[in-house]
Amino acid sequence: MKKFLALLMAALMVLALASCGGDNKTTEAGTTEAPASTKTFQFAGKYEEAGEYASMLNNAFLLTLNEDMTAVCDKYAFSMYDTSDAASNRTYTQSYLSGTWKEVEKDGVPCLQIKLAYYDANGNASNATTSYAYDVAGEYSFDMTYPVTPGQSYTRTVTMTGKEGTLYADDNAFIQANKAEFTAPESVAQFVDSEKNVTAYLQEDGTVLVYSGYDKFAEGKWSNGENGLSITIGGNAVELTKDGNAASFGLVRTMGDFTNNYTLKCNDISVLGTPEVAEDAPYTCAMNMGGNETKAELTLNEDGTGNLKVFMDMAVKYTKVGSAVVLESAGELAGYAASIWQNIGHAFLLNEDKSMVALKGAYSTDTGLAFYLTDDTAMTAELPSYHFAKTGFTYKLEENTLTVTAPSADDLGAFAQVWTGMGGAKWTVNGTTATKAE
Repeated sequence: MKKFLALLMAALMVLALASCGGDNKTTEAGTTEAPASTKTFQFAGKYEEAGEYASMLNNAFLLTLNEDMTAVCDKYAFSMYDTSDAASNRTYTQSYLSGTWKEVEKDGVPCLQIKLAYYDANGNASNATTSYAYDVAGEYSFDMTYPVTPGQSYTRTVTMTGKEGTLYADDNAFIQANKAEFTAPESVAQFVDSEKNVTAYLQEDGTVLVYSGYDKFAEGKWSNGENGLSITIGGNAVELTKDGNAASFGLVRTMGDFTNNYTLKCNDISVLGTPEVAEDAPYTCAMNMGGNETKAELTLNEDGTGNLKVFMDMAVKYTKVGSAVVLESAGELAGYAASIWQNIGHAFLLNEDKSMVALKGAYSTDTGLAFYLTDDTAMTAELPSYHFAKTGFTYKLEENTLTVTAPSADDLGAFAQVWTGMGGAKWTVNGTTATKAE
């Protein structure tokens, strides 16, 4: 009998200890863990932006918190426009992020603690995060940081909202709720590299939009006048090859260490008239400011004043130098405007299609030529009165002395006669004027 009573007491003590184990316990500073839950939750969020690489950056996320305390987050790249079944959809990634969850109290407030990370094929974790979702009128929310490239620090943050239970019947319902439809830009003609899925859309207003798949990665201008069709991409003229009514041009795109070469062709350019470019439209070019891409816009008034917009408007004065302008600030700049002004060029070559090219400098000469310094060593010489220009010159600028080296006579071609009569190796510069040295 005594042995039986001892066993009974031991069993009661085990039950009592198990009961005590269900109480809340402190797991970290300010956070108290609640008993294991049999609930489930589901969250959804959508990140979207425009521009280059948008199809890779734009994603919808479906996060499910299961009864077994596991967390699984799927990713759908909706800007790839694939709405096929989730099981075979190449743009739908099951368990892009995964981890665990539990109900806790943080600083005395009930919430959900959600731990997520990216796991590679070998089970190695990266991009680990811990988030807390709070209940507000039955809806939970938190900001989830996800890797654009798994294992790297290149991330984006998306707001996830959810509730107890489910938001979608299954993955396919989630795809249908977040699907997008690609609408191609309106155009009067297109140049296409069908093999590499690149298209240049020539729009009615003289704008050129270049897309790789569904992503716009470049802009330009086109014009069609007495000298025929001309196209500039990013302010740089492309070399058109014509064969009857067909035309093509090559385009190079560099992405980090990778370079892609495209050949875009239009089978019939005879459909192109003259683009309807407004006379008061600003000159534009793409500009990179420390990794931030923007469009620079320059508006010129007849009185020698104007406005340069690079993220913000800046009043300027300008001096005409052949087909270019050299700018100076029309007033004192401070703060952000002063920082922008110090980091951009103040000379621009203006094209007839209202595109422009940033220059290192521009000089009108006493012989009638104009010099455009296109980078730290390269120069273009132009006879502005005839719009006759030649690239291939190099230069060296030391204090007020400009030393110019011309291409060979063969490379100069028809421009050789102009250079022989009006050019020279040494020039003295003063402001925007270069005087030929004796």
